[in-house]
Amino acid sequence: MIKKWCGTLALIIAGFALALGLADVGVRVANWWFPYFYCYDPHRGWGLNAGSHGWYRREGVAYVRINHDGFRGPDYARTKPPGVFRVAVLGDSYVEAIQVPEDKTFTAVIGRRLSHCPSLKGKHVESMNFGVDGYGTAQELITLRRKVWQYSPDVVVLAIFLGNDLRNNSIALETDQCRPFYTYQDGHLRLAGPLVDSAAYRMWCAARFDYRDLRFVELFRNTWETLKHGPSLPTAQHPIEKAINYDIYKPPTSRAWQDAWQVTEALISQIHDEVLRHHAMFLAVTEDTSIQVWPQSQTRKQFEEKLGVSDLFYPDRRIAALGRRDGFQVLNLAPILQVYAETHHVFLHGFKNTPMGFGHWNETGHEQAGRAIADKLCDMLAENPTHDDQITAPRQAHFAGDS
Repeated sequence: MIKKWCGTLALIIAGFALALGLADVGVRVANWWFPYFYCYDPHRGWGLNAGSHGWYRREGVAYVRINHDGFRGPDYARTKPPGVFRVAVLGDSYVEAIQVPEDKTFTAVIGRRLSHCPSLKGKHVESMNFGVDGYGTAQELITLRRKVWQYSPDVVVLAIFLGNDLRNNSIALETDQCRPFYTYQDGHLRLAGPLVDSAAYRMWCAARFDYRDLRFVELFRNTWETLKHGPSLPTAQHPIEKAINYDIYKPPTSRAWQDAWQVTEALISQIHDEVLRHHAMFLAVTEDTSIQVWPQSQTRKQFEEKLGVSDLFYPDRRIAALGRRDGFQVLNLAPILQVYAETHHVFLHGFKNTPMGFGHWNETGHEQAGRAIADKLCDMLAENPTHDDQITAPRQAHFAGDS
């Protein structure tokens, strides 16, 4: 009897050891092919997992490292050293930019180029990347409050991706509700949504993000997506990207989209107001969508006709108008990048392992965006603006070393 029990126990132990071994192999495979850099955050829904690192290969190829405070880039001192000028960049996956090496992101380009701005007189520029994939403006406002201010930035750049930020800010339109929302109540913005109102939902969101650290479900999901992804890839004839809401290119007609615009504009203005209270400069930047900067004008024209719009810059003009109304500077990148793409016959989106012309910015896109933003900031520093004159395209600022 004792031998029988010992044999059974040995089989159980062996089975358990085998399961652990397979689990370890599964985690290593998942980490290699589908590294996961995110974790639950009780205030923002999710954030970047401090100290995580790995190679990202699904779109572009880059080694990604998350610093000790949970954002991409080097570890910065909380107290700003003397002679340092800090730029904090808020945004979503365009800012996070895990598709390209860290030194090729537009945030890094801003830092290098702005260091030659005559108004800074040789100060060392630290351009800090506070972008997190999937974020809407509500999460960026909370990031400003909980992360950014402890670094005492001199400038805050809010990067607005109109392709999906409006949906992200709408409790009616956004399907992923593991995030805080703001709604209008009695004429004021109020936090709302299940993440705010329900302890049970917060527990579910915590489990959703933190159990994925084991990678198994993420591995199976990404494997399935990879297997079925081919037929749904966007093309020039059918330039539809799942991440983008195409209702943004025309004035809103439904109540849900009208509310989404109202909340988004209020959040942008709220961020501007808080930046002013902290005696920093503020710049709102509208990023492009890939179709807006397609190098062939005929492709853009066909897309406009399909949507029934006269041009693709409605959302960009609307944010520029908000800046004029509320007194802050706005830089619309899409018209600038469109001219560059068409003149140089290049795609600013897409990589060797993805369809060219779609998805996130490649290194060329980041370089041109970073240069345009740095030029605009240098102009603002030179002019010492009073925020009552809005410029939606920067002049060519003179930098030491420009040819």
